[in-house]
Amino acid sequence: MALYKRGKTWWTDVIVNGNRYRQSLGTTDGRKAPGLEQERIAELKHRAPDPTLTSKAIGTMQISEAMERYIVERSVQVSDRMVSYWKEQSRPLSRSKALGNLRLDKIRPSDVVNYQNERVAEGRAPKTVNGEVSVLRQLLKHARLWFRFVDDYKPIRNTKQPVGRALTPEETALLIETARTRPDWQYAYLASILAFYCGMRACEIKGLRWKDVHWANSNVSIRRSKTPAGWRTPSLNPTCFGALKELFDRARGMGAADPDHFIFPWHGREQIIDPTKGMTSWRTAWRSILKATGLEGVRFHDGRHTVVTTLAEKGLPDWVIQAQVGHVDPQMMKTYSHIRRKALDDAAAALEPSIHQLRNPLPIQQMETPLIS
Repeated sequence: MALYKRGKTWWTDVIVNGNRYRQSLGTTDGRKAPGLEQERIAELKHRAPDPTLTSKAIGTMQISEAMERYIVERSVQVSDRMVSYWKEQSRPLSRSKALGNLRLDKIRPSDVVNYQNERVAEGRAPKTVNGEVSVLRQLLKHARLWFRFVDDYKPIRNTKQPVGRALTPEETALLIETARTRPDWQYAYLASILAFYCGMRACEIKGLRWKDVHWANSNVSIRRSKTPAGWRTPSLNPTCFGALKELFDRARGMGAADPDHFIFPWHGREQIIDPTKGMTSWRTAWRSILKATGLEGVRFHDGRHTVVTTLAEKGLPDWVIQAQVGHVDPQMMKTYSHIRRKALDDAAAALEPSIHQLRNPLPIQQMETPLIS
């Protein structure tokens, strides 16, 4: 805040609600200027933000600061889950070599391309990268800067074939039964139950808190997911309900069952539990379980593939499957639903015509082998 004279007139230079204002106070009397300045500040605090000034202010910020400002301005208009999604998607943008140190008004289309290449080189899926860039697009639109990118921006095409695998009921049972045999595999075992019998992602399981479990209704609120399409309240079957109850009884014995405590708590090498932080990984236990079962190559995420395939084979409508596992895009249903060979064999058998439908059926042994040209 500063008072200064331009000619004989007093002016104020202040920052209010993140916007800078340089305005004339309309007086040549230095004794009245401080009071007029306070009146002007009070007026500006209650004035609706000027879109032009807001855009200009955000354009001078780096991504991390711009996102904080954007959230402050939009938080009353969106849900807490959307705010969490913005924060999560903006983190890799802020850390990237291509964009992290640039002001929004200095970002060019080539920088976005560099970011896409950077993330793909790190092994991120096209869908993930496109989601992150969509958050950047929101910031640039808010800063009135997206017009620079409209003609040049191209999302990454997903040309990879699905790599998921749906396990048979026998394979799933073997995996779960083996995982429960060792105490040091307990968290991986219970997480596997939620993945293979409820369809949760690893990130969703790690983000669960006790307040998200609704014991009376046998369901759980997913408050953290890969995308907003993953936010849901899936029902729990008795197996999943029992797994969570087992974890709750253990957590209560350790004093780690407060509503805000994580269901899968962090613990370091010394196995000291900190329920205020979520577990980061059960990778070592998972690999050991796969080795013990002979199912090496199975990914934890294949639990979702297995769940969607099982539900599809049982004839549940797509909208029910999507409500349970979190997908809303029909195209994604095709990606995750792996119809097992037995189901295809059953389909072939169902299409086999009756002997009465064929007028003069030719015995198989008399059929000539077709020539291959």
